[in-house]
Amino acid sequence: MNSRTISAGVVLATILACTPPEAEDPASYPTSDASYSEVDAEVGCASKFSDDKKDDLFRTKYRNHWMTWTGEVLLAEADNASLNLDGVGTQDVQIDFADERAGYELLKGQRITVKFVMKTAGGCFLPFSGEFGTIQ
Repeated sequence: MNSRTISAGVVLATILACTPPEAEDPASYPTSDASYSEVDAEVGCASKFSDDKKDDLFRTKYRNHWMTWTGEVLLAEADNASLNLDGVGTQDVQIDFADERAGYELLKGQRITVKFVMKTAGGCFLPFSGEFGTIQ
């Protein structure tokens, strides 16, 4: 291998590292009919499974799946909202809206139904989170 081959490899690796990933197409994601209580019992704070099993279940059954949940608005911003879904404690899910102004008119305490793509698992301290949310 000569220095030109190595330089070409370095240049190619640099170009690939700087190339942005393809944009997500949320329309291609599957839909889950699981309720918040079902998801929480399986992979959230209420789960009795090991952390490894919860991670595997979340990755295969819920991450990048469309969910539709109803709850009370606890925090509202124009581009996101946090909802309490079980009436206990604090926020259970934080959702970033597809439309950056969708949450502008929301009121704290209001009950809404939101369709969103699940992104991160919640636990005992942090909420589940989603993106591409729309108020139904």
